[in-house]
Amino acid sequence: MSSNKSVFWLAIRRVMMFALICVVLAYPASRFGVFEWPRAYDPLALPDLAVKPGFLTPWQMRLVDFQPADCTLVLGRAGVAAVLQPPKNTGSSCEISGAIAVSGFSTARIKPENMRCAVAARLYLWERHVLQPAARRLLGEEIAEVLHFGSFSCRTRRGGSDMSEHATANAFDISGFKTRSGKVISVKRDWRRATPEGQLLYAARDGLCDWFKATLSPDYNADHADHFHVDMGLWQTCL
Repeated sequence: MSSNKSVFWLAIRRVMMFALICVVLAYPASRFGVFEWPRAYDPLALPDLAVKPGFLTPWQMRLVDFQPADCTLVLGRAGVAAVLQPPKNTGSSCEISGAIAVSGFSTARIKPENMRCAVAARLYLWERHVLQPAARRLLGEEIAEVLHFGSFSCRTRRGGSDMSEHATANAFDISGFKTRSGKVISVKRDWRRATPEGQLLYAARDGLCDWFKATLSPDYNADHADHFHVDMGLWQTCL
């Protein structure tokens, strides 16, 4: 019996080794155009924002974060017009680079706002794959508009001397949503309510945490009682 087990596991190891060798040889071949490697499983490929995120999507989004041209490319493939704006320096350490003008994501619109392309791409992923499914499940309809307080604001962090992520348009403040039927869902009014609207807000906040370095809700402090703050700064926070 032990001999049979040894033969079995030896065969398994050989199959796994053969599969590993095939992958090691096939991937470089795909990079030279011999065949197309599935984008969802390619760590060096730009993500398809319209496709449900997979386990490599967070890694692929790093390419979008660091290369504004790649960011506009993936948004364009997803149907969002994205044109990089010239760098802008307003003084007082407030410089905007890699920014685009945004008026909507997959289906939800926003009041037009300039923001870093990397922020817009992550908002697209969240709106399409988190917010809209949650709205359909909880409210029976989609979100028509994401209400917001904007992205760029040349200022320091509240209560501190360090510059805010808003000072470089690397942040975005969401105040609520408007559904297709015209219902308004407010962070200030509906947060902590045991209603479908309140549940949607919690689902939205949790989904933002998956795609942004920092996500701050009314649970963080009184300064955020009326909005969700998200940014792609240095610190990882979800509250």
